[in-house]
Amino acid sequence: MLKLKENREVVILKLGGSLLTDKNKPFSLRKEIIDSTISQIIKSKKRIVLIHGGGSFGHPIAKKYNISNGKNSSIGNQLYGLAETHKVMNDLNTIIINKFLEKNVPAISFQPSSIFINALQEISKLNLDVIEIALDLGILPVLYGDIMFDIRGSFSILSGDRIILELCKNFLKYKVSKVIFAIEKDGIFVKESKNGTDVIKLAKELKSVELDNISLAQLDEKVDVTGGIRGKINSIKDICQFNVPVQVINGLKEEYVFRALNSLELECTNINPYFEKKESKTIISDRKLAHLKIPIEHNVQHTKNYFKYINFIHCAVPEVDFEEIDLSVNFFNKIISAPICISAITGGHPVSKEINKILAQAAEKENIIMSVGSQRAALIDPSLKESFSIVREVAPNIPIIGNIGIGQLSNSKFEIGDFNNCVDMIKADVIAIHLNPLHELVQIEGDRSYKLFKDNFEKIRINTRIPIIAKEVGSGINKECAISLDELGFDGFDVGGAGGTSFAAIEAFRNKEIYEIFTRNPADVFREWGIPTPVSIYYVRSVSNKLIIATGGLNTGLDIAKSIAMGADIGGFAYKFLLSAWKDYKNGSISNTIKEIQTLKNELRSCLWLTNVKNIGELKKQKNKLVIFGKLKDWMKSE
Repeated sequence: MLKLKENREVVILKLGGSLLTDKNKPFSLRKEIIDSTISQIIKSKKRIVLIHGGGSFGHPIAKKYNISNGKNSSIGNQLYGLAETHKVMNDLNTIIINKFLEKNVPAISFQPSSIFINALQEISKLNLDVIEIALDLGILPVLYGDIMFDIRGSFSILSGDRIILELCKNFLKYKVSKVIFAIEKDGIFVKESKNGTDVIKLAKELKSVELDNISLAQLDEKVDVTGGIRGKINSIKDICQFNVPVQVINGLKEEYVFRALNSLELECTNINPYFEKKESKTIISDRKLAHLKIPIEHNVQHTKNYFKYINFIHCAVPEVDFEEIDLSVNFFNKIISAPICISAITGGHPVSKEINKILAQAAEKENIIMSVGSQRAALIDPSLKESFSIVREVAPNIPIIGNIGIGQLSNSKFEIGDFNNCVDMIKADVIAIHLNPLHELVQIEGDRSYKLFKDNFEKIRINTRIPIIAKEVGSGINKECAISLDELGFDGFDVGGAGGTSFAAIEAFRNKEIYEIFTRNPADVFREWGIPTPVSIYYVRSVSNKLIIATGGLNTGLDIAKSIAMGADIGGFAYKFLLSAWKDYKNGSISNTIKEIQTLKNELRSCLWLTNVKNIGELKKQKNKLVIFGKLKDWMKSE
């Protein structure tokens, strides 16, 4: 795992296009300003990422061809304008790079249009590791405002401000200690009314939570396709969400860039991140996107998978025809085609809506179970409900499992109405209450008190008839917990054992701030924590006859069969379907996800045929056809 080492801090310096060029005069350079700024950067000897705007190079052309609003066939030669915008931004960037090289400073340009891609108004980073490697080597990375392609076949403008946000959000090895915006004014000017007269003054100190309420002074405006100072305010708010302070300074003033990089006193605007204890909607939604993307972009799987310690005894002469094998099962009074569940993956973000739509359409076509991720985000921000409700809209017939966390049920402000909202949001057939103490433990913002859980659950149990299952998310359920949850009134279990995705590993990538508190990341230490999935199935089945969904490290239909023979009823998959849905999302299809479901069915049917079993009910009785060995056998012996 990557670890944040001592002094792994970087300052991001943004040089505004209006500072480097005269925006009212196309392709003009302020050569003296450029030379002075570069000298100050070199003199500071700070580790920085440099980002610059387009000024009179990129903005006029981008405006002429309306590049920021995307593909428009009514605009003549728009694609030429797109290419020309990209070309002139490269020209400006080359000038800046050459200035550094003339002074023997190893500066390298990183082309944003090759790193970032737009996906439903969200930016997907293709590879930021190269920038961190450059920093490791002592190279100065230089990025700039650029064009950006869209996953759906269009394009837009990627501002330098947005690049800064993505770096603050996604750097893994480095912590951004400060962001400096160098512009041609002293900072952010506000308008205040005193005795009926408007007074304009420099806002020297601001908290991020105040930015929505300030009245900006209307100073002279120039051509800017990226939103100007008002757009910058919105970017600063988002940057502060990642606990990064921001300075807005006048880059025209002597030595101001140097002084800002060295945290010396100067006349400017300082914006300090400020958080209420309650999480903001933006933070929650961004976390949902991170939980979606990190497993795709990084290896966060457990290193050990105990299904490899289970084998079936082969039958050389099956007495049932392959096509006659019946995979159908009854799931809370709905017949499904096979004991397959798309386990809880996502929700709470515009990209999540598209992923959930793909998964639900495929599940409906193949008649299997579909689950949604934690619905907490939609309870906090109702505008996110569609990312969950889309599932029932496109899948009216299949069983759908809703999702709410033990942390929410343990909150003193929890209301039964919240639970009912989760049910109504997706017209759920079943609700899973996810149990994730390890995940909460390794999140800085995690819920770590469950004292009210039983009392609040009992209120729900009395007031609802919908089946409720207890769902672990990667650490498994032991016997004592299973007995307690069974007696409490749960209708089934999703064991969620160790062997698949490690949420501790995800948090190790996501939370850099933890190193401000500890010398080691708890998420690294507890990455492999948990009860292996086959062991958890064994534990739960030994004390309960209720439904069991096996999740955590299942990779094939053979693993479904192994789970069922061990005592489970359904096999659940999250990571596998996340990968297939992501491919479909990029291709605008559902074919990869359908193919994965059909593959699982074929593998499961093949296992039954090779063990001479005609249906799932009979498979449950075939423990005598299982061979358990190795470390799994050791676990079970320790009982």
